[in-house]
Amino acid sequence: LADSVGMLFVFDNATPQSFWMKNTMISLDIIYVDQNKKIISIQKNAKPYSEENLPSYGNAQYVVEVNGGYCDKYGIGIGDSIAF
Repeated sequence: LADSVGMLFVFDNATPQSFWMKNTMISLDIIYVDQNKKIISIQKNAKPYSEENLPSYGNAQYVVEVNGGYCDKYGIGIGDSIAF
């Protein structure tokens, strides 16, 4: 997966979210974002094929998946804002 791409999930409302990696072949950073487009939590380097629940630890309306290690590489952290 190129660093210039990812996946954006948009939910109708901000609620607790939880993702897993069951059918995913590469490590991902999973970025949970609230209704104001502020990052509330990040699950870094999620393990491929894992069925472990990776929760948002808060209400998220958006979830962004990028390559594992992306957030550390680009200095992305909790409290940062995103735009799309």
